[in-house]
Amino acid sequence: MKQMPLSPLVLLVEDDDQDALLFERVLRDQSPRARLVRATQGGEALEILKNNELDQPDCIVLDLKLKGEDGIWVLQGLLNDQSLDTIPVIVFSGNPERMRIASSAFNNVASLVRKPQSLEDYSAALLIVCSILQTAVKIRAI
Repeated sequence: MKQMPLSPLVLLVEDDDQDALLFERVLRDQSPRARLVRATQGGEALEILKNNELDQPDCIVLDLKLKGEDGIWVLQGLLNDQSLDTIPVIVFSGNPERMRIASSAFNNVASLVRKPQSLEDYSAALLIVCSILQTAVKIRAI
């Protein structure tokens, strides 16, 4: 059995700077050794992954509403590439319709977490994302 990575690598695909900063803070609190790489657009995320600019991430946290190529486009791009189609994706989005599409059409979606409307609930939602992330990394390491 493979060991859980000492420093799991997470690719965050998020175009909102405040959301990204909050995610990074919660991730650092929950998993201080985690490494985080951020892409702000869908095309940038796939370019980073395909050009081997980093090791393959243990998990991708993906917003579905992005400028340019959206998260659904990213999910399709991941599935179209055999070297990327097994990376678990946690969808973190505020758009319920897109979340339904992502969960029903893409088998690389490990989990869905809806972005809350209030800042008070945001930290709690991010804790859920981090918990799912830890589980996804452990499962992938087996």
